[in-house]
Amino acid sequence: MSGDSIAQSQREGWAKIPSPTNKTLRNLYFIDAQTGWAAGEDGTIIHTSNGGDSWIVQNSTVQTFIVDIFFISENLGWALTFRNVFPFGTITLKTTNGGDTWVAEDYPDENAFMNTIFFFDSLNGWIGGTYIAGTTNGGVTWIKADVDSSMISGLPVYNFNFYNRQFG
Repeated sequence: MSGDSIAQSQREGWAKIPSPTNKTLRNLYFIDAQTGWAAGEDGTIIHTSNGGDSWIVQNSTVQTFIVDIFFISENLGWALTFRNVFPFGTITLKTTNGGDTWVAEDYPDENAFMNTIFFFDSLNGWIGGTYIAGTTNGGVTWIKADVDSSMISGLPVYNFNFYNRQFG
């Protein structure tokens, strides 16, 4: 993905698809072969419902770089960005209508910068960055995980994925 185009995998190789934005996009998430989102610079989120043949811009309500985007269905998804003015910290974005509207919420710890988000269902998920935290109420509250970080002390979490609730 670059500012003016998106590369799409096809049987014959890769095709260059025009992007509806000139903003840098660095995050991509598909829930199936047809439905996906890309996000990045200046709060830009774009959406496809035809496997990437065409994309539309969605209004994220923020103007900062979106560092991660994750969906569990065509409607329910989350994204992360950072507040770049005081008070600093992480902003979580949530949509319940496929990205037509996004609701921004400040992450409760203004000293934490979270880079990645993952949900199993509408209530249970994880967020990672400065540390790892979990939620059982859809992100209304987050509880810092008790993780032995002696091997990685001081290193932020940039990405994670889970195979199931026990392994990730």
